[in-house]
Amino acid sequence: MGEAKKRRQQQEQKLANLSETDYFRGVIDLYMLPPAAEINGARIRALTGDATVPDATEVLLKAFRAIAGARTFLVGLCIGDGERFSPIGIGVIERLKMEAPGAKISVVPVVHEDVAWDIVLRHLRTFTKDILLFAFPNSDVYDAGAAGVYYANCIRNFGPDGELSTQLSAVQRKQIQIRKAEILNRPPPPVLYAATGVEQEDSPWIFRVMTPEGKEIRTAIWNGRRNYEHEFPEDIIRWVGGDRIAIVQVHSPVAVNLRSSLQLTMRLSKDHDGVIHWARDTETFQSIIRSFARLDLETVSPPELPESWEPSITMMGANV
Repeated sequence: MGEAKKRRQQQEQKLANLSETDYFRGVIDLYMLPPAAEINGARIRALTGDATVPDATEVLLKAFRAIAGARTFLVGLCIGDGERFSPIGIGVIERLKMEAPGAKISVVPVVHEDVAWDIVLRHLRTFTKDILLFAFPNSDVYDAGAAGVYYANCIRNFGPDGELSTQLSAVQRKQIQIRKAEILNRPPPPVLYAATGVEQEDSPWIFRVMTPEGKEIRTAIWNGRRNYEHEFPEDIIRWVGGDRIAIVQVHSPVAVNLRSSLQLTMRLSKDHDGVIHWARDTETFQSIIRSFARLDLETVSPPELPESWEPSITMMGANV
């Protein structure tokens, strides 16, 4: 057996033996939250100031209670950019707030259609807080990210009445795709609105990396958004753990000048136990996520750490 193949098999075995405390591998149950009479067309008009919202008495909202092993949390899906949301998205947020008043909402912007479902499933398997909200920029990405909820064999869907729903078959999915392709006159995208009175935070993006030498580390990605001016979360170093942490300011998207965030992570892993990629802006942030997801790196939850934990932290630029 070649040495490279042997190391790969050893790494795969290590991953197979890992505890599910940071990555749930079983079937996830999604229970759709029943409609709330108080979240109707009039309420959404009041929240957004959008007079075009119809006067519906019942609004269909993609809001769920998720059970993933020992974890239970709320999940919402809507159109938005991560900071502003469609009128229906505002309704989804209101419905989630009813179930967990005062809880922070962890927001995951999903940008790339080709990895949209992968991103959704990764967060469902690793989320550890109270409310998880996926925001999709348009209907195509929304469909790509939400479709798996209704056909993936790792998801069970329950209606508002608690009845188990039948997942879509491959034939039904194909028919839906054909009907979608036949639609020529699409409606314009919805106007987006800020969600007032809601405490939002970015949901952590944490990947587990096994180096060729067999060392296991966590690497996280943080969205600087405004040229590194976005507030740096105090607990971000707890996303990765370890005694020595590298925080790398990444100035440009992946593949610019042949740069690879995975290669950078591997390089830093020789002297550090955790690596945080602090992306300059959203484009760079999304490019790193997409590259790691397409490489099929495993996403995980933050490690459990004692309160007295005090690591050594080094900050640097990505060109070092």
